[in-house]
Amino acid sequence: MTIIADSQHDGPAPRAIPRHRGHWLWGGTFDFQRNPAEFVLEGHERYGDVFMTRVLTGHSYFIRDPDVVNAINVTHAKHIYKPKVVKQMWKPFLGNGLVPNDGESWRRQHRLIMPGFHKMRIDAYAPTMAEYTRDLVRGWKEGEQRDFRKEMVELTLRVVAKTLFDTDLAHDSETVHDAIQDISEALIDHAQTPIPAPRWWPSDRNRRMVRALDAMDGVIERLVSARRKQREDRGDLMSHMVFATDEEGGMSDKQLRDELMTLIFAGHETTAHTLTWAWYLLATHRDKLAKAQREIDITLRGRPIGVDDLRELPYLEMCLKESLRRLPAVWIYGREAQEDLRLGDYFFPKGSILAISPLAVGRNAAYFDNPLEYRPERWTRELERSLPKGAYVPFAAGPRVCLGKQFAMMEMRIVLGTLIQNVDINVLDGFEPDFLPELSLNPGERGMQMKVRFRNDAPVLAGDRPQSRPMPSLRAL
Repeated sequence: MTIIADSQHDGPAPRAIPRHRGHWLWGGTFDFQRNPAEFVLEGHERYGDVFMTRVLTGHSYFIRDPDVVNAINVTHAKHIYKPKVVKQMWKPFLGNGLVPNDGESWRRQHRLIMPGFHKMRIDAYAPTMAEYTRDLVRGWKEGEQRDFRKEMVELTLRVVAKTLFDTDLAHDSETVHDAIQDISEALIDHAQTPIPAPRWWPSDRNRRMVRALDAMDGVIERLVSARRKQREDRGDLMSHMVFATDEEGGMSDKQLRDELMTLIFAGHETTAHTLTWAWYLLATHRDKLAKAQREIDITLRGRPIGVDDLRELPYLEMCLKESLRRLPAVWIYGREAQEDLRLGDYFFPKGSILAISPLAVGRNAAYFDNPLEYRPERWTRELERSLPKGAYVPFAAGPRVCLGKQFAMMEMRIVLGTLIQNVDINVLDGFEPDFLPELSLNPGERGMQMKVRFRNDAPVLAGDRPQSRPMPSLRAL
C-alpha cells in the first residue's frame, strides 16, 4: 500500500474521522439526496471540519478544514481526480471537456485553452458586458414585475455567446435557450438519481435531452465550420481554440465541440446565479446597497462602467466576495483519491470521494466571525492575508482553479455595477426565494421576483426611459 503523505504531517497517527452513520443499509445516501446542503451544513456543525458517511457502496468525506482543502486542490492535485460518478453524469453532455476530463488529456487541453483567457483578451470583452447590461435595463419599464434570475440567465447567455463565438445567436436564441434548459433539467435528474436512466431509455425527458443535444451540436458545428473557413481570429474564445496548436497539432472537431459545450454551461449559469444572490443580499441589506451606490456614483460620475474603473470600485468587489462566501452558486464539488492519501491530520483511502462545499467553508466561524451575517466590509487586505489557504475557495484552487475566474469576476462587477448605477435593487414585498442546492445553488422555479424601480438620479439610461420617442442607439450612449 502506497501512502501519499503531506510532508508537514508525516509523523503522528492520523486523527479519527467522525462518521455520519445514517441508515444501516444505505448509509447517508438518501439523507444527502433529500436536502444535500442541509446535510452538509448540519454535518459540519455536528461533527466538525471533516466527517464521513457511506453513500451506496463507497465512502464520502465532507471537508472544510483549510489545510486539507488546500492539500486536495493544490498540494496533491495530481493524485486526486474528478469522481467517476461525476464523469459519467457529465459525459453525455460535455463529452471529454475540461470539467469531466483528467490526467494528461486534461493537461493538454488546459494548455491549449488557457491563452484564450489572457487578461488582454478578457479585458476586451468589458464593453460588450456593459453594453448588453444597459441594453437589458433599457427593456425594463418602471413598476413592472420581473424575475431577476431569468433576466440574468438570458443576459449571461448572451454575453457568453458573443465572447465565445463572436455572435449574438440572434437566429438561434430560442433553440439555444430551450436546449440549455432541457439539458440542465436532465443534468439535475442525473445528479439527484442514484442510478439515472440510460440515454437510450424512451422517456419524455430523455427524448427532450437527445433533441436538445442534437440542436446544440448543430449550432456549434455550424459556427466552428464557418470559423475554420474564414481562417480569421476575431478575438473570441472560439477563434483561439480553433487555431490553437501544440506539438501534437490542434483540437479535433469532437474535442472542440466538448470544450465549447463546457464553456457555454460553465460560462453562464453559475455567473447568473451568483449575480442573483448578490442582488438578493444587497436588496435585503439596504445600508450595504447605499454604500455601493455612493462609491459607484462618485467614481463614475454618470458615465458607463469600464474595465479600468474596476480597480477604483473596491467596495463593489467586496460585495461580490461576500456574496460568494455567503451564498456561492457553486456550493459543492467533489474529487476522488487515486491513491491512499495522508492529508493534513487525516487519512483517506484510495477511491474515497472528497467533497468540498464552499457554502460550508464560508460558514466556518473559525475564520469568519458571525458567518451568517452579510458584511462586505470584512474583506479587508488584513483579512485576506490572515486567511489560511483553503479557507475561501469559491472558484476552487490549484491546477483546477476555474479557468474563467477572472472573466467571471470582471463580468459580475460590470453587470452588478451597471445595475446599481441605474436601478433600485429590490425584491418584491413579501417575497422570499427558495434555496435549491442543485448543480448550482439557485432560487428555484419561483425565481427572484423584483419590481422595476429606476433610480431618480440614474445618469446612463435616464434619457432612454420615456416611451414616447424612439430608443437611441447604443453608440449614442
